[in-house]
Amino acid sequence: MSKRTLRGVALLAMLMLACSGGPLLPKGSPEEQLARARYYLEEGDGTKALEAYRLLSQTLQGTEYEEESRLGMARAHREAEDYFAAVQEYEGFQRRFPRSPLVGDAVLEIADTYVEQRAKPEYDDDWNEKAIRQYEDYLAGYPRHPRVEEGRAGLLDARNHAAKKELKNGITYVKLRRFRAARFYFDIVIDRWAGTDVVPEAHYESGRTFELQKNWAEAAAHYRTVEEEYPDSPFAEKARERLARMDRSS
Repeated sequence: MSKRTLRGVALLAMLMLACSGGPLLPKGSPEEQLARARYYLEEGDGTKALEAYRLLSQTLQGTEYEEESRLGMARAHREAEDYFAAVQEYEGFQRRFPRSPLVGDAVLEIADTYVEQRAKPEYDDDWNEKAIRQYEDYLAGYPRHPRVEEGRAGLLDARNHAAKKELKNGITYVKLRRFRAARFYFDIVIDRWAGTDVVPEAHYESGRTFELQKNWAEAAAHYRTVEEEYPDSPFAEKARERLARMDRSS
């Protein structure tokens, strides 16, 4: 028996279970069956959720419930950590239902899926770059979407992730006393990743490199930026201490 035939038999068995009120889905209305599929997903059972949503996408095809069942398949793949399949399902959903009010959710959740695949900040991270672009596309394309705050938070998190990588690179060069190379990375944080949480630290560390090279004016400029523009940062007090020490030495 071929794999295609086996899949057909499995699907038929699930259909029979659903129609008879079997263990996978309750016998009842589409709303009740979708509620059971959502329950599997909320409980973290991606495999069972995927089976339920796949079955419902067949039985509810052409109805008002098909969109939720299709989007549910993508979410179930993501819960099961099959990220490639999840993105394919999300993109397929956008093509199949371009006018659906759920398209914004699909665009946002693709970005979230990319985030879930990214590495630690110190490693090369194409997934995080993809997430940033996807969040930006979502915010530009769906500015009034009900989940827009999630999109903004996701974008900030992804930008912070990227900024931390550049900051770590800079600190590594400080330890090697390669101060110009260190400032190259700190400047990336300050310029490209403006608004992220690590900008105050990048200014502070840049100031330290100038101070170590006895370039007091540039060092003071970075310390004052931290003190004046980021007064709530833990590096603000450190910057004040550095400035005071420099004043006593002058």
